[in-house]
Amino acid sequence: MKSNSILFAYRVATICNVLFLFCLYQQRHPNLIDQTDFNAIIIILGWMVAPFLNLFVNGWYGVIFFKKALVRLPVWMIFFNLFLLIIQIYVYFILPI
Repeated sequence: MKSNSILFAYRVATICNVLFLFCLYQQRHPNLIDQTDFNAIIIILGWMVAPFLNLFVNGWYGVIFFKKALVRLPVWMIFFNLFLLIIQIYVYFILPI
């Protein structure tokens, strides 16, 4: 298993998670971006792609971590994605109740 593939997936997940945070901000402040095409890309990547990709990447890292394989990832990126996975679970499953 290559370290480059999980690093790339973590980077894409981090970008999607930043867009997720932007979507949370945009809920409270609508019409922040006037360009509808750009806004649609942000919403798709932030709301729809980010939770699934984040779950996949954190699960992949969990399997690698429990196999005790050596993978070089920035620690801040691991904690940032894990923290946002918890936020996403809260927003999607607990908050609507």
